[in-house]
Order: sequence, then structure tokens, then C-alpha cells
Amino acid sequence: MTSASARVSAERPFYSRHAAAYDLLITDPVEPWVDAVHDRLGKAHRPRAAVLDAGCGTGRHAAALTARGHRVDVADASAELLARAAERCPASRALLVDLCALNLPAGYDAVTCRGVLNDMITDEDRDAAIASLTACLRPGGLLFLDVREAEASRLRAGGASRCVTADLGHRELRFSSRTRWAGGLLHVEERYEVVVDGRTEEDSGYDFTMRPWSGAELTAALRRHGMRTVEIGDGVGRRTGDRLFVVAA
Repeated sequence: MTSASARVSAERPFYSRHAAAYDLLITDPVEPWVDAVHDRLGKAHRPRAAVLDAGCGTGRHAAALTARGHRVDVADASAELLARAAERCPASRALLVDLCALNLPAGYDAVTCRGVLNDMITDEDRDAAIASLTACLRPGGLLFLDVREAEASRLRAGGASRCVTADLGHRELRFSSRTRWAGGLLHVEERYEVVVDGRTEEDSGYDFTMRPWSGAELTAALRRHGMRTVEIGDGVGRRTGDRLFVVAA
């Protein structure tokens, strides 16, 4: 792992030591995104596509795409999340990778990537990530992205704390996050409180930054790396209005 975003993915407690709570904390529905991707692949005459799910998390979306007849490989920079994705998708090839340096052959009809591109802070990492993702595509392949939109993210970053509790049976994880906007970046403060039998056994925090995207920046980056058409619309399957759904070919 070489990029800063890959290091964050590997060390962020949400993706590592508390990976068991991931599916309990991230509850946006899978079906709208998967249906949108599946429909577009069908229109592109690729109803049984070879797909790379880059930044797969625990593999929920990959499993749903597999159920629709696609062959899906899963890739992530978090070993813990990738292990869960591999268990959920036993027929998939699992790749522990830095998305800024995939170095994979152009063997995929489609690449999907949700959320991860927000973690690329520098211009160099953002360009490297787009280059890596597009390089995986066969001629005529499609790239599907979910990213945070910059202005909507700025307006939503009011500093209020969001709290969610995950019941893991033998213990409870109380997760809270607070965001603020400064210098064109989304600054995130996370707290993790582990409670066992009513007693706090662990109380820790993790702070990091994200850099949302503008439509113009996305379009320029994608076209710079060979994408001839770029379609940008509202987020799909998201409960908040600060996301974009991007299809590039």
C-alpha cells in the first residue's frame, strides 16, 4: 500500500478493528445501485459482464451483481473488509490493492467504485486512481462511480454529531461522527465506544479528511483518461442528497 488513501482504508477502525459492525452501520439499500448498473450493462449488450468492484467493502453490492448473472472480482485496501467480501462472494477473486496503483490487465467490461474516490486528497492520487480504474476496462467498457458532490457536502457539513449503535451480541459499538468543512475538504471526526455488559471497555477516535468532487472536475479527469462520454446524475440508493451517480464509457 503506497497512497495516503490506501493507508487510511487499512487503518481506519471502521474498516479494520470494527469491520464486524460495518453492515450494521452502513444500511443504504443495495438494490437501487445494483439495478442501475445492471440495467446500463444490459443496454450496452453486456448482460453477463466481467465486473471489478473496486473498494468493495463487505461485498454486498458484488454479491447482488453476481446474483444477476455477472462475474465479479472484489478489491479493497482493507484486509478485514475484503475477507468478509470474499466469504460473501466465494466465486469472486479477492484482491488486496491500492486503488491508486491497481496494475491489472484491461479485462473487465465494467468497473464499479462507490465512495472511495472521496478519500483521494491530492491531485496526484485522484489522477492515479482514475487512471487505474479506467485502465482495467476492455474497449467499450463502462465505469460506474458514486462520489460526494463538493457543494452539497459543504452545505451538509454542519458540525452536528451523528450517532449509531451496532448490537454485536456480546458487545455493543456506539459509533459517532462529526463533519466540518474547511479549505475545500471535509474533515471527519469519529468516535468508537465499545460497551460490554453496560460498561465502556474501549473509547477511541479517528480523524481523517475527504475531498468531494465537482462535476466539472470529474468530467475532466475521466476524459483525460480516455472516457469519451460522461453522464453525471443524482446519487442512487443514497439517503442523503450529497452524492453523484456517474457513468463513463
